[in-house]
Amino acid sequence: MIIVTGASSGIGRQVALAAGRKNKQIILVSRRDPKVPGAEWIPADLTSCDEINLLCDKILDTFKNVSMLVHSAGVMRSCSSKSIDASYCLESYMVNVIAPLVITSRLTKALAKGHAKVVAISSIASMLDIPGEAIYSSTKSALDQGFNTLAADLTRLGISFLKIHPCMIDTPMTCGLSEDQKNYMHSQRSSKVQPSVEDLAEYIMTLYDSPNFISGSDILFGGIKR
Repeated sequence: MIIVTGASSGIGRQVALAAGRKNKQIILVSRRDPKVPGAEWIPADLTSCDEINLLCDKILDTFKNVSMLVHSAGVMRSCSSKSIDASYCLESYMVNVIAPLVITSRLTKALAKGHAKVVAISSIASMLDIPGEAIYSSTKSALDQGFNTLAADLTRLGISFLKIHPCMIDTPMTCGLSEDQKNYMHSQRSSKVQPSVEDLAEYIMTLYDSPNFISGSDILFGGIKR
């Protein structure tokens, strides 16, 4: 069984569609109905601790075996470093960091039974100094370190933890970036060809059959200049 968060738009929706082609049971998590044929939708607002816990309860009440968990839910709140908003920080850390860590932790037994692949959608933003993205970049850095620790603690149970750092990809979330921000991120991509969100989704699903020994790996999708 495959679980995808943030399934109503962007990377999450494309992953949901790609997962549907695997002919596996699929659980989609989002605030809005993603309307993916054959998938079960569980509505959840990942800015709420109560809803995160309720989501985990619903999954565990019905499913004892999870073979893949893809954390695609994310928010990006751009603002000047001179005017960082506390509410933006709280929202961003809840969705981008706390939700994936808590969901993964709560589902540990089911993930272990399924020898699951747990995929966190990070970003090259965690490695770059993008003007106006102190909140987003710091959440992705925190997510990276959180998943490093989960991998160190839980890989022994048969769970694989993988972090994907996409380059600049056109999605509803990134459409709000300024041209300067987009150009900077494009300039840091090492690949000559810009991958699409569909390319990323298809790649993520190839990880379903990946070996356990790659747990803890960072995948730079599109590459990054060193």
